[in-house]
Amino acid sequence: MINEAKSNEAHVTNPNLDPKQLAKEFRVSETLMSNFLDRFAPSRVASDEYRATAEVMLFIHIPKTAGVSVGRSLREAFDHFHGVEWNNIPQSFRQAARSAIYQQTCRDRRHVIMGHFGWPEMQLFRNHEMPMKCGTILRSPVDRTISNYNYNCSSAHPANEQFRKRFPSLESYISELPTDVQITQALGLIGSFENALEKLIRHYTFLGVTEHLSASLSHLGRSHGLPKLREYRENVGMERGEKTLDSELVKKIENRSFNDKRLHSLISRMYQS
Repeated sequence: MINEAKSNEAHVTNPNLDPKQLAKEFRVSETLMSNFLDRFAPSRVASDEYRATAEVMLFIHIPKTAGVSVGRSLREAFDHFHGVEWNNIPQSFRQAARSAIYQQTCRDRRHVIMGHFGWPEMQLFRNHEMPMKCGTILRSPVDRTISNYNYNCSSAHPANEQFRKRFPSLESYISELPTDVQITQALGLIGSFENALEKLIRHYTFLGVTEHLSASLSHLGRSHGLPKLREYRENVGMERGEKTLDSELVKKIENRSFNDKRLHSLISRMYQS
């Protein structure tokens, strides 16, 4: 049925998504790249391919990737929205997951759990032999890092005073930046970029990017059968004025975000016309 649906799709194949060329560029097998595109590329995924009458979807909110806007959209689109508290992630996630899983067994409803949880919390599903159906949105590592620093320094963040004392400058923040922040939150540690794509194919049904937020949400709604999904534009925290970032700082961020940058680039290609 899925193959028939795909053959009837009105979407025109994106000429920039040649599996052979992309496999060579990203140094993975052509088969893996083709499977990745079939799984996530809007031009290759059929309408309602990931639709379900009853489900618990995990939506991993990577900080400063339009989470407030996306959260509002998901809250309207799903039957039940479960938010995870940022300052009590492990316990809050367990409570949300137990509630959503139980409710879904009682009545056919679509649940989504969203928050700053990551791979360690997600193991609850694997430990209890339940499949994971996940989604997330990524952002350019440089832009995300700067935005996250500015937000944590602003009055919008409850612990801004402690944060500013620990990181009085952007330079000090970057010097302690963990490697591949986005991939690590979404997938845990990876042994290679190929390993990252394999894990995404196994556990995820949606990947988007902040830079193409409208197209990303449109694809999520179409592929998952969420007709009520619409875009909102909201920003929490202060975004400082345009400023040219020192090239050395950019290099430092990119050196600590090698695979994040590659994955973001690959996903962005899928949304470019």
